[in-house]
Parts: sequence; structure tokens; C-alpha cells
Amino acid sequence: MRNLAEKFFLLTTLFFSFNTIFGALPDHGSTKGLYFLRGAEVWTVTRGIIQNGDIVLKDGKIAEVGKNLAVPEDAIVIEASGMIITPGLIDSHSHLGTGVTMLKSEENDGSGPSVPHMRILDSMHPEGIVPHAGSYKDAIAEGVTTVISRPGSGNVIGGQSLAIKLSGRTMDDMILKQPADMKMAMGPKRYPGTSTRMGVAQVVRQAMMEARKYKESWEKYIGKKKTDPQARPPERNLTSEAMLKVLNRELPVHIHCSPIADILTAIRLGDEFNFYRLSLAHGDESWRVADELAKRGIVVVVGPNIVEYDDQGNLINLPQYLVEHGVEINIMTDTDIVQQEYLRFQAAVAIRHGLDPLEALKAITINPAKLIEEEGRIGSLEAGKDADLVIFNGDPFDFQTNVVKVFINGEMVYGN
Repeated sequence: MRNLAEKFFLLTTLFFSFNTIFGALPDHGSTKGLYFLRGAEVWTVTRGIIQNGDIVLKDGKIAEVGKNLAVPEDAIVIEASGMIITPGLIDSHSHLGTGVTMLKSEENDGSGPSVPHMRILDSMHPEGIVPHAGSYKDAIAEGVTTVISRPGSGNVIGGQSLAIKLSGRTMDDMILKQPADMKMAMGPKRYPGTSTRMGVAQVVRQAMMEARKYKESWEKYIGKKKTDPQARPPERNLTSEAMLKVLNRELPVHIHCSPIADILTAIRLGDEFNFYRLSLAHGDESWRVADELAKRGIVVVVGPNIVEYDDQGNLINLPQYLVEHGVEINIMTDTDIVQQEYLRFQAAVAIRHGLDPLEALKAITINPAKLIEEEGRIGSLEAGKDADLVIFNGDPFDFQTNVVKVFINGEMVYGN
């Protein structure tokens, strides 16, 4: 009897595991084909606004964008008069798909302060889990098509971020870029030797030094092997291999930092090790050193806080202030701090306080695309780019505006 019960328990467990892994994967009811979108106000981002514009989608790409285009034979025509079309929205700092399992955060690894070899891809669920199950569909329904999901900030070096499109049955189907960059975080941590800011900075320096030694050991081995075929290679070190991508400027660096002390440390480390395409997350006090950031070409990914206050209590619209001082910005949700579907409303807050709407749109489209060097594929409405776009029934930054249809890779993943 016990054996029968054990078998029943095993079969039940396997059934629910299978359903969780496969049966629950999103089915957007998508349709793919040749589309002609007619008569919309087209916000291209990079080439201005086209009134009464048309767009042709073919084979997953934007085939044409312009006015009075010919309707291709057999195309599905979508009448978009009175509507606004934008590129698919991109969130450049999110923790979408990680959630909490076994009472532990899946975005932070507890094994030590430096885990650059870890990949957030391996923690991600393909449709979202608690506290926001079904979050991918919710995000699509508000026009978000691409997300850079990142390790958290519990570690000093948290691991490798991932850029995904929010359509596909498995995480591997969704990958746009892996890895997207190396996530780091300033500020005191809970690990020995990281209770102070100077200890945190030392962890980064130590990891970079070890990567340099690792590189030298391999260079020495390669040189020796030319004269000694029996030479033995160094033992592989996954941690140093990952940091070697940072040392060699193959992988961009993204650093969590809010107060000015942490921002200055991030700048200092970037200067010291010549970090490639350095970007700062949050940057609440980045307005204090905007000139230094602009001089170095450091991008600030603003959010969830959009407004800050100076020492006299005056409101600072952080995105606007940074743009006015020559700093390129992205705007983020930091999901699940702000839920993924509210990305455009984060930008709307910045507009409410004075940011130019075009700059706001760039901050959630082309600028995030540039951050991960994928601006040749996504982020604007141009012929040859991926057919990722959103049709709105009004101004995308108006809280009363609704999303009508969403396309990812030329597939209609929302709407009918």
C-alpha cells in the first residue's frame, strides 16, 4: 500500500512539474504574416513623426515606413487612422521573471560577494512567478516588448544580465542578447569584508586583479606551448573567465548606485579599469555630478524614483536635469519595485515634470537598445529592423490611452 501511495505521489508531482514547466508557458494566440498598417501617426524615434504614415511588416521585419505606401498583395491591412504607433518599449533595468522560490530571492545568490560567473538566465521563469505571475503577458499588454533582466544588488558583483523579448515558449526562444552586461552594486553588503563602502570597492578591485593574473597565466601557457607541446594549461576558473570579459572590454558594466558616495566610487572604478560602456542604475544623486558623467559618456538608468529634491528642498526632475547637462538616460521600472507594465507611466511622470516627450520616448526605446548595442535591431521604426511595435489609441504617455495591438518579431502578440 505504501509503495502504491509513493507511486501516486511521484506521478502527481511529475504531472504538476510538467504542467508548471510546459503547460503554463504563454500562448499569446499570435498570428504572423504580411501586414500593412495604414494611416497612423508614426513615432519613429530616430526620424521624427510621420503623419498619416504607413508601415509594412514582412518576415518578422519592418519592410517599409513612410507615406502613401503601396499595399502588398495578400497583406493583412490594419486601419490605424487616429492611432499612434511607436517602437516596442524597452526596459533596461528589471528583475522580471526571477521572483522568489523556496523563500529565497532568485535574483541574488548567497554564496559570496562576487559571483560574476552566474547568469540570471538560469533563474528566470518564462512567464513570471510570484509576486507577479503572468507578468510577461501583462507587460506586453502595455506595450513592453523587450526587457533587460538583471541580477539583484545583494552581491557586489552579481552576475550577467540578459536581454529578452517577451514572446516565446522557453527562455532560450526569448533571448535577444546573453550576456547583456555585468551587474555590480555599490553600497555595504552582508558578506564579511563588505560592511563598508571601501570594502565593497575592494571586492571589485580584487576580482579585476585576479582576472588579470588569470589572463597572464593563459598567455604564459600559450607561449610555452609553442616550444613544449606537453605544457599543461592553467586550471579553468569560471569567476575569472567572466571577469576577463570585463577586463578585456568585451562586456559592458552596469552598476547599482544611488547616493553620491556610491556614484563617485562607481565613476572611480570605471576610470581605474576603463570599464566598457559603463551605466549607472538609479543614480538618485547623479544630478550632483552630471558634468562628470557627461564627460565620460556614462549612461544613467533612472528609476524607480523619477524626481529628487536638492539641499534646499526644490524638486529636481532627474531625467530632465541629466538630459539638459548632456547625460544620456534610460528610464526603468526596477520590476517588481514598479510592475513591468507601468514602464510608459514611469516616463509619463518625467514628462509631467517637464521632460520633452521625445526624450522620454527615447529613454524607453532607442537608448536602452544602444545600451546593449542592439540599436541595429530594435528601438526605432526603420526599414530592416525587427518588427517590434505598439499601436496606441492615443498619446502613449496619457494614462487613459490603451494599447490596441502589439507586434514582436512581426507576430501579433496582443490584440486581434
